[in-house]
Amino acid sequence: MKLILPIIFIVVAILAFIFGVNPYYQEVKAMRSDIDVYNAALSNSTNLQKTQDTLLKAYNEISQADKDRLGNFLPSTVNNIQFILEVERVANLHNMPIKDIKFDSVKKDVAPTDTTTIVSEVNVDNLPYGVFPIEFTTEGNYDSFVAFLKDLEYNLRLVDVKSVSFSIPDSSVKIASGIDPNIYTYDLKVETYWLK
Repeated sequence: MKLILPIIFIVVAILAFIFGVNPYYQEVKAMRSDIDVYNAALSNSTNLQKTQDTLLKAYNEISQADKDRLGNFLPSTVNNIQFILEVERVANLHNMPIKDIKFDSVKKDVAPTDTTTIVSEVNVDNLPYGVFPIEFTTEGNYDSFVAFLKDLEYNLRLVDVKSVSFSIPDSSVKIASGIDPNIYTYDLKVETYWLK
């Protein structure tokens, strides 16, 4: 009998641990792992807040004139009319009239019906920027054209010249009509960008 009573107590203690204490112990273990995850998230949040404060301080130190220049360089809207006017203004500085302006139009599903919007052929929705391509023709001598391209390069708005083609006038027609034979016709394809 002396041996049976300690065995019963041991079995009762084991069963009490398995059915009484162990579920609570597992729950506490899960809570400890959750606490570790929350502490890591809190630490990351603190680091992100410090980074945000640093970036905000750096942003606030940028002068308003520089912010305006950055806004012109990469605007938040396509503002296609303003872009065309900028290109025309630069061309007019060199007496090179802009003609035959063409926009690339791509059909895009916005709702159940198709609507045409002016977007790039590279229509990738996951890019953080949009592309606005245009084509136009201009005329002028070679030196004026080089100066025009240089001014377009140093313009405040980001512009990529994608292709340039030119045609040389038929000298017999130009001479017969009294037009300067050094005036060439240039076909350009350019793209500008905006933040979405």
